[in-house]
Amino acid sequence: MRTYKKGLLAIVALIAVTSAALAIIGTEPTVVGGAAQARGQAADKRITVNTSLAQDKVLKGSDGRVALALTLTAATLPEIREKTIQPVDLAIVLDRSGSMDGAKIEAARLAVLRLMEKLTPKDRLALVTYSNGVQLVAPLTVMDEGSRQRLMATVNQIFADGNTNLGGGLRQGIDLFMGAPDTVRQRKVILISDGLANEGITDPVALGQMAAAATDHHFAVSTVGVGLDFNELLMTTIADHGTGRYYFLEDPLVFAQVFEKEFQQARQVAASAVVLRIPLEKGVCLTSAGGYPIRVEGDQAVIALGDLVSGEARKLFLNFQLPTDRERTFALGKVRLDYAHDGQDKMLEGLPALSVACVNDPKAVLASVDKDTWGEQVVRDEYSQLKEEVAEAVRNGDAQAAEQRIESYEARNRGMNAQVGSAAVSDHLEKEVKGLRQSVSETFAGPPAAVAAKQKKTSKALQYDSYQQRRDKK
Repeated sequence: MRTYKKGLLAIVALIAVTSAALAIIGTEPTVVGGAAQARGQAADKRITVNTSLAQDKVLKGSDGRVALALTLTAATLPEIREKTIQPVDLAIVLDRSGSMDGAKIEAARLAVLRLMEKLTPKDRLALVTYSNGVQLVAPLTVMDEGSRQRLMATVNQIFADGNTNLGGGLRQGIDLFMGAPDTVRQRKVILISDGLANEGITDPVALGQMAAAATDHHFAVSTVGVGLDFNELLMTTIADHGTGRYYFLEDPLVFAQVFEKEFQQARQVAASAVVLRIPLEKGVCLTSAGGYPIRVEGDQAVIALGDLVSGEARKLFLNFQLPTDRERTFALGKVRLDYAHDGQDKMLEGLPALSVACVNDPKAVLASVDKDTWGEQVVRDEYSQLKEEVAEAVRNGDAQAAEQRIESYEARNRGMNAQVGSAAVSDHLEKEVKGLRQSVSETFAGPPAAVAAKQKKTSKALQYDSYQQRRDKK
């Protein structure tokens, strides 16, 4: 009850702040124009980077939060011909613990077999299984017809039994690539699990650090969670640090589609191992970057984004916090991009820094807001963060905490939008936020056993939707 009361006080405080701003500016809403106040662009033959500030002024004494929209657009590769097809190495790391028995293991076996049919003699496949222990079913194997037939026969003999040594399986899959550096082939580890890691290394942080080795060795780690009993935070952490993708499959029959998507995307990589390097002035902090892990090296924030496929546009929001103790100007967004193409390391720089001023004029702050950028940051980035928080509250069985987070989000953005006048935000608050509140209410309605089952499903669905949208990996 104490937590809930604190939440209500926070909401009242937000409303008070908004009312004070209205009193200073006037009773009539100030509709901010949609033209961008600050933008930047840099490009080479393979990638174009665009930046746009949600506002270019912050109020002295405020929290100093500023959002920068950053869009990476990969060039479209020439029409694929046989001689230019990128060779692919895939390592499937398959959970064969007892909980996979039945439809799940059968669907997984069938998906692996279907994948093998699509691989060419230029491609290689490795297969690792894990339960209590770890088995290297096949090292990286060229998919000629003889190897394909032998491996297919082996796959048909895989059965489910035992506990879940996920860490051991992941370690084996990673070691297959760590011991064989290759910057020309497109390489991926695909980790599959339907349960909780309960053997060997089980700590999400340690497993995330294990997957992070992929960044410096030119491969990615993607994860697939099956059913409703796996740890979605663990699988997300591994995929984020391994610069791959995370999938939530309630239906195991979708296995084959995931394998097909991962394989086809690997064939069409325009820029691999993409890393953002963002210089930070003294006192400036990068608080979040679309959900991607942030590493600080000296006066730079470093973010590993993985691969960009041909024609892909990926947009994320960089959220900064600036010191507001006195009036001054900061430079944001002078980003450097490191990546690889055709086995060669590349670098894209020259993106102009964008200025953000700390001022003592509330009207100037509101006038500096770019309505479109701010609106998208709210609807996509902030809302995705909200869904992560609500997912956690639902997972923990705390309906009050979930409702409190929704109310706080709604009050804050209604107050701001009364000044900005974004139709997109108004529509979002009336539809999507209302739908989220209804979903939470329905989850906690009914007998205890039914509620427990709905908690698992709702928390996983919200967290997965947030992951895809915030990192722009839809």
